[in-house]
Amino acid sequence: MAKNLFTIAFAVACISGIATGSASDLGGFAAIADFLMYGSAVWIGWTCVNNSQAKDYAIGAAALVFLNAPGWGNASATIGNVQWIGGYLSPIFSNLVYIVLLVAAVGMLKSLVDGARATANAGA
Repeated sequence: MAKNLFTIAFAVACISGIATGSASDLGGFAAIADFLMYGSAVWIGWTCVNNSQAKDYAIGAAALVFLNAPGWGNASATIGNVQWIGGYLSPIFSNLVYIVLLVAAVGMLKSLVDGARATANAGA
């Protein structure tokens, strides 16, 4: 199920990026697509990230954030300079960074909750 959910999140990120990159914003469709994308990313983070993988996801998310930050790599703006399709690729890349960031953040939160739960049960 997680593979299907990630595929859906990826597709919704691409659709949202195209909607954001279009001049008309497709009647606010981008906001609905973003909500679905963020929801699926949270679900993926909560159900699919193991305690042993949480640190790896966090390191990868931090690297992507630095890569996309305006003062560091500014990758999204650089991709946005691609002729004809850059306006669409830039929001798609940003959405994919947000997916990875949310999966990592929720995975780390789940790891903390599981650790606290194990500690509380060990003392009882």
